[in-house]
Amino acid sequence: MFQYENGNDYVSEGMYRIVDQRGRIGYADESGRAVIKPRFAFGFPFENGKAKVTDKGEMKEVPGSDGEYHYWESDEWYYINKEGKRIKPE
Repeated sequence: MFQYENGNDYVSEGMYRIVDQRGRIGYADESGRAVIKPRFAFGFPFENGKAKVTDKGEMKEVPGSDGEYHYWESDEWYYINKEGKRIKPE
């Protein structure tokens, strides 16, 4: 399970993030069944039926957080639906 703020990821719209041994992000339903196998460098929780994901980027430390907080920087974000298919931005 993906770790978020020092704990397991939270469920959003019936899905939560999972992570594989390589650190790739995917999504599972509330029963723990992988719905979207891990394949993204990073992904946000689902909101309004879509999740913002990227295939590459760089994790950076939030300045002044002494290594406690990080964010993901990428120029190639896109959205997926709950089947893992890329969707066009609105």
